Amino acid sequence: MRLPLLLIALSAATPAVAQPLPPSQLPPEIASGQVVDQLQPVLRAVAHAFLDLPVGEIQVAVENRAVRPEERNRRVRDLAGVDERQLDREIAEGSDTMKAGTQAIARSLPAISRALNQASDEIARTLNNLPSPTYPRR
Repeated sequence: MRLPLLLIALSAATPAVAQPLPPSQLPPEIASGQVVDQLQPVLRAVAHAFLDLPVGEIQVAVENRAVRPEERNRRVRDLAGVDERQLDREIAEGSDTMKAGTQAIARSLPAISRALNQASDEIARTLNNLPSPTYPRR
């Protein structure tokens, strides 16, 4: 039962469908790290918003007990003990790592593209050599 499904899935990669990938390039905004700089304030805002999520009632529900008034206002920041200034520093330090990562991806895209095109060619050759399911068996 699984073999016909596999053949159907692989038939979608026939040469008519599996066209060579165009040379891949990241847009210059991504490769230069400009997007990382633009996303840093967004990431900081999301992180601070996450720290303000109420979790007191969820914790009490998991523990299957009644909620006390002081637990209703418990937030992620209360449980995690995160210093917001340290969080901001770590986000800023992480942006340098993200920039280096995007530049590494930009450098490796041509090799990845070539490898995917070779894999596509191999799949097409393999599918062309498969016997037809409609061919009579001996």
